[in-house]
Amino acid sequence: MRRRWKLPDPGEARHIEELAKALDVPEAFAAVLTNRGVTTTDTAALFLNPERSQLYDPFLLPDIEPALDRLRTAVDKRERVFICGDYDVDGITSTVLMKRCLEAAGVDVGFYIPNRLSDGYGLSERGVVIAKESGAGLIVTVDSGVTGHEQIEVASKLGVDIIVTDHHEPQETLPKALAVVDPKRKDSRYPYKDLAGVGVAFKVLEALARDYREVAYTVEENLDIVAVGTVADIVPLNSENRILTSLGLDRLRATANPGLAALMKVAGVEPAGVQSTHIGFALGPRLNAAGRLGDASIGVELLTTEDSDKADAIALQLDGENKKRRRLERQVLDDATRILEETIDLSRSRSIVLWSSGWHAGVIGIVASRIAKQYNRPTVLLSVTDGIAKGSGRSIPGFDLHAALIACRDHLLSFGGHQHAAGVSLSEEHLDEFRECVEEAVSSKLTPDDLVAEVEIDAMIPLSKCSFELVNMLKRVRPFGAGNPEPVFGTRDVKVTSAKAVGNGHLKMTVEQGEKVMDAIGFGMAEVLDDLKRSGGTVSLAYVLEENTWRGVTNLQLRLKDVQLEEY
Repeated sequence: MRRRWKLPDPGEARHIEELAKALDVPEAFAAVLTNRGVTTTDTAALFLNPERSQLYDPFLLPDIEPALDRLRTAVDKRERVFICGDYDVDGITSTVLMKRCLEAAGVDVGFYIPNRLSDGYGLSERGVVIAKESGAGLIVTVDSGVTGHEQIEVASKLGVDIIVTDHHEPQETLPKALAVVDPKRKDSRYPYKDLAGVGVAFKVLEALARDYREVAYTVEENLDIVAVGTVADIVPLNSENRILTSLGLDRLRATANPGLAALMKVAGVEPAGVQSTHIGFALGPRLNAAGRLGDASIGVELLTTEDSDKADAIALQLDGENKKRRRLERQVLDDATRILEETIDLSRSRSIVLWSSGWHAGVIGIVASRIAKQYNRPTVLLSVTDGIAKGSGRSIPGFDLHAALIACRDHLLSFGGHQHAAGVSLSEEHLDEFRECVEEAVSSKLTPDDLVAEVEIDAMIPLSKCSFELVNMLKRVRPFGAGNPEPVFGTRDVKVTSAKAVGNGHLKMTVEQGEKVMDAIGFGMAEVLDDLKRSGGTVSLAYVLEENTWRGVTNLQLRLKDVQLEEY
């Protein structure tokens, strides 16, 4: 796929040079900081040394006072409280965090995680009814509820109070809950809008901790849980999310949670070296697998058990479910790609909406994400059962998917989410109209140029600037993830001295520039070999600079993001 390089703004060159001198760092590193909004020595000090004291005051959250008043009553009276979560990693970790902290304060806590296949997206009416039947007088939602108008009305009729804690986009009117704590509310004074669901739960408990020492201790003890949920939900890892993830990773490296320890063991992750990428690609998918294919409550069980043997058994079960999930995902991806190629003219369509009755609803979100990334178009995939289509959508940079669904809501039975990802349901008979509406919404906002995938370059540098010193500095920019990607550098006029395909479609090269000789690896980029034969041996490279250890020897290597035969 053709990619466009987004090069650094030439107007920033002088500022980057001044920042580099002020910090006594290479200009390449100063450029990385500048591209992340770190433009002064003061902001650099805060960014490079994330601390708990940098977190915002939780009392700025909307409805925090009525939420705390009701929680204090529940704690003081030892009421039964019921937590209604969600079936993804964010929902599971939010449930675990709220459950552990309220139990530490002496509260009797029950919980309900909806079934993706039978309950669908969002707050479940079944969960509300089960809460009432269990004797709960208070329900606390986590990672859900802000669009649950009907379910909250049911709770009201049953005489059960509801506190909503959520991070998804509210609709025009808020549900009639006792409190709706969501930083994305239009009337919110909270300075940061991009917390994950587990981040919102953390902030509520952080406020409650001022009254209960047991909560204060427990919320700190579970920062590793907060990090897992935050990274897995692919929210931007900047501001508070970056701080919470950094603190949580420190705790995860020496976790006392048997479930997390078992999950790392089965995933082959060494705790002492765990990074955000391990959460995103190893821990998160396994924890997600149960909710995708069946009952996500097993994830809560894993993260709340104190029995190491039980944790090991559940982790093995989740590993097996994850392998099954990967097989199903491959099948759906192959089928969706076939349907796409047969039915959609990508030279004219700026969106992708596909459906089938044979797709497993638990994996279509992952497949939608893969297709959106591969074709650089907002994508919605739907599974049709008994006349109802339920699905997941994923967006691309620069397009608000949630806003598009608002424009198409007349065709939908329900929807929810945020600008990057969403869940929808609609009648099968409205699928064609829905696809047309999505295409119209996308076409009104995106031009053909917007559909060309971009590689954002932090700095253009010669290979001579690639050093272990720079790599070690870049480690201070971690944790990497959405909103804080791995730094990417670009180098022009690089001579390729050798190139071959290795492994399963990967590209292995040796390159040189002047006296500098380096190895380069491009995962899934073996198709570039044909182009290299026509290039005359000189290319431009976009890459991540990293260390590679092989047989006890550590060298620098370029992990390729793009190879261009012409300069940009």
